[in-house]
Amino acid sequence: GAYYQAEGVPYDVVSLDLYSKGLGLNKDGVMEGVGTNLYISDIFISTATPSAHKAEDFLPEDTYQSDSTAKLMHFLRGLDYDGNYGGSYVLLMGEAGYKVLPITEGEMTVTYVGDTLVLDGIATLKGQNQPYPFHFRDILPISRRER
Repeated sequence: GAYYQAEGVPYDVVSLDLYSKGLGLNKDGVMEGVGTNLYISDIFISTATPSAHKAEDFLPEDTYQSDSTAKLMHFLRGLDYDGNYGGSYVLLMGEAGYKVLPITEGEMTVTYVGDTLVLDGIATLKGQNQPYPFHFRDILPISRRER
């Protein structure tokens, strides 16, 4: 994006906004339902060599680590600015409200089976003692670019 270009970061930057069953965005873009939202922000990638799959051009196969800087094949760890969250986090939405848990450390592996993204990872969440494993398998709706 423009912010990172102004900072001299030469990589493409993408984000993933993933929802468990029962949770999603309504037609107005407002989250509704009960479940988990995994938001992985500022994933730094290089798309210099296009692949055979549009999805892989968006998010190349690799293992990504969390970091607080703009390193290639890393993602921004979670940030808590006095209750305003940035970077990567897990949002737990329940009947009685929600809880945001920033990802303080993490790793995710991206692979593809055909056009289906397979994302497996493990994260340490702020204030939690147990590792948080996550898994996602689906076809990504690609809107960033068409081939």
